[in-house]
Amino acid sequence: MDMLKFSRPAQCGRRLAFRRLYSSAPTKSRVQLVAELRKISNAPIIKARQALDESNGDFEAAVRWLEEDMRQSGAAKAEKVKDRVTSEGLISISVLEGGMGSHISSGSGRVKASIIELNCESDFVSRTDEFTRLASEISNIVAQSQTQQQHTTSPFTSLPVENLLQLSHESGTVGSLITNLIARIGENISLRRAMLLTSPNNSDSTYRVASYLHQGRVGALDLIALRPSQSSLFNDDSFVGDLGKLERALARQTAGFMTLGINEKRNPEDELETVLYRQPFMMLGGEHASMPVRKVLDQWQEKWGLEEFGVSDFVRWEVGRD
Repeated sequence: MDMLKFSRPAQCGRRLAFRRLYSSAPTKSRVQLVAELRKISNAPIIKARQALDESNGDFEAAVRWLEEDMRQSGAAKAEKVKDRVTSEGLISISVLEGGMGSHISSGSGRVKASIIELNCESDFVSRTDEFTRLASEISNIVAQSQTQQQHTTSPFTSLPVENLLQLSHESGTVGSLITNLIARIGENISLRRAMLLTSPNNSDSTYRVASYLHQGRVGALDLIALRPSQSSLFNDDSFVGDLGKLERALARQTAGFMTLGINEKRNPEDELETVLYRQPFMMLGGEHASMPVRKVLDQWQEKWGLEEFGVSDFVRWEVGRD
């Protein structure tokens, strides 16, 4: 006799997936089927029982019934709560291509990453595993998108939220992922903003990505530009390790300080401490903690004989702040 075995979806909002295996195990009881439905769908026990009743005990049909019920109830709840303020949430970053010599790379030497802000109503929901997984999944979908870049000199492209909500996913769209979670938690959830980072065109420099998240509330995505005198440097483990340490410190510095500019103030009224290269390099620590960031980078550039090294561009986001 056939036995159905069901696998849990890997991430929040994904389509309820299952596969059939064959064995001589006895038919499962109704209690076991209800438990199995709840396990793969996170559905309340009442809904799991109703799904079996509506499907005359057919498990696969019950799964489909739950999918459709989630879609309809999610849309209804989303409409009901759409005007509620979403002032909490998370910043999420996804790096698909880390650049030359990065362990996150297909070998192309290019960079590709995304940063998004996903909002909800309460701090409690923002700290749940489901909400964290949703933010991570959306940032990954955005990073994989083939969105056409705007005509701009910046490697960062701001993406329209209304277009992102329509991005296809194995279980539907980004919008449906959000709606499905709204159906389960009853809070309003909104995708506030998103940016895509890609390699600059027509440049002789080599690029790498540095990123840092502080408790999901603050996120920094830095584009590092360097020009080694010889490409073989990336085969030197000591160089690559030293570079990785410095990049992480730069991303932490960008996030940890209220960084607004790289080499100069973004606005005349800004404090000098908002300029990255003027800040004491506290996130690198040690003997460098009291030295200006730019001076440390100059020393590092000279140490390794680089023709160029620095932060080419960055974004720093904080939940609820522009």
